[in-house]
Amino acid sequence: MKKISIFLMFMLSVLAFSQPSTNAPTPTHASTDVISIFSDSYTNVATNYNPYWGQSGTVNTNFEAVSGSGNKILVYSNFNYQGTDVSTQNASAMEYLHIDVWTNNATVLKVSPINNGTGTNENLVEVTLVNGGWSSVDIPKSSFTGMTWDSVFQFKFDAQSGTTPCTVYLDNIYFWKTGTTASADATLSDLKIDGATITGFNGSATTYNYGVPGGNPIPQITAATTTNSSATITSITQASAIPGNAAVLVTAADGTTTKTYTISYFYNSPATAAPTPSHSNVMSLYSGAYSNINVDTWNTGWSQASYSEVNIAGNATKKYTSLGFNGVETTSNPINAGGMSYLHMDVWTPNITTLGLKLVSFLGDGYGGANGDSEGNVNVNLTSGEWNQLHIPLSTFTSAGLSSLNDIEQFIFTSTPFGSGTLFVDNVYFTAETLGVKDIKAKENFKIYPNPVRSGEMTNANINVKSLEIYNLVGQKVKTVTGKTISTEGLSKGIYLIKATKDNGEVLTSKLIVN
Repeated sequence: MKKISIFLMFMLSVLAFSQPSTNAPTPTHASTDVISIFSDSYTNVATNYNPYWGQSGTVNTNFEAVSGSGNKILVYSNFNYQGTDVSTQNASAMEYLHIDVWTNNATVLKVSPINNGTGTNENLVEVTLVNGGWSSVDIPKSSFTGMTWDSVFQFKFDAQSGTTPCTVYLDNIYFWKTGTTASADATLSDLKIDGATITGFNGSATTYNYGVPGGNPIPQITAATTTNSSATITSITQASAIPGNAAVLVTAADGTTTKTYTISYFYNSPATAAPTPSHSNVMSLYSGAYSNINVDTWNTGWSQASYSEVNIAGNATKKYTSLGFNGVETTSNPINAGGMSYLHMDVWTPNITTLGLKLVSFLGDGYGGANGDSEGNVNVNLTSGEWNQLHIPLSTFTSAGLSSLNDIEQFIFTSTPFGSGTLFVDNVYFTAETLGVKDIKAKENFKIYPNPVRSGEMTNANINVKSLEIYNLVGQKVKTVTGKTISTEGLSKGIYLIKATKDNGEVLTSKLIVN
């Protein structure tokens, strides 16, 4: 009996030292000076405390060091690294990142916000640890060299340079700044657009991007509430167009301190459906204009993107948000595109500057088989706020490393900026035809002269046309003009496609060579 009692006392002692028995200190900063990721003292902006990044451990958001206290603690067990998704925050006015951490076996812990705005995306900074006790740490913004915190959308904790796996307990993870005196307080406690508070609003942040569905009217500022009731709203300026800016000017009670809140409106979805395709020799993965072949999934389990299907002007369209990378798979019925010449996609984005497109072949024996795997990636610059018709020669992918077009089983696209891209997709297909061809025979009668030309020279259509457009070989429109004459000013040496539109809507194409 004595041995059992000693054993129980030993186990209780081990348990007591392996997890905290007290809560972290209670924060005292005013909520108006804080953007909280995890804390019972504030409203948190985190949306997912356990996104899948290939990490080893588990996450518990409901641990209580003091049973019944209601104070929740975040626990990373079997921990090597861990991420957190947050609704995008402009934390540029914040001065510190605060963390309370408890561990008895972690030797190194690093942390970084992840930013997709200006400046450095991330910069891991080491957190001071106390073995077997709470460590309350305030890390100055200056320690995260190069970071602006103007568009924070994720957090990362990393223990890989120390003893791993380990266990850490975290509480009160938040940004904060020094408070101002009441008389000099020119902040807002609320800012409403069309009757609703701006998503992610925080009085310390003065600039906001506000997405408007395509075709909707210009939003209006309907309410602006000062934090200090003695402060005044000096003026409200509504936007006159989209894209465009609205603004609120606030003057503090001292009569001299002012703060301007700016809302930049942009369209976050297309107002019109993607162009209706007119090719006839196609192998379609997704389009309402054709019969589509089987696609196993448009959003693999390992994709870093949220996926849905929406209607744009009555047309079914795929939508991806929080896009970093996304996988499409056709493994049960691999695509044989050996008889095709182009990959076509119509895409619309409000914020992606560069879209990476990768075709992957498993070379006939599945992923990681004896034949190996083959892939080719092409990066395409996008124009925001309009449909981009991508018509990419398959030779571009083979030149980039894809060794076979006869067994395509994955189609992967990536976004710059990474992790926050929004992409609308329609009319995904392989074709043997060039961009915009409606009448293959008519194309033979359409010519451009002189051709070839030197960059900067003018070239002309041999027939009367309504407009001319020049596209590069990855399907990007680089020139457009009304009429039958177009300048090649600014074009580098290479081969281009000229698309001519006649008054009756007929579209003809021809090749242009710039020397």
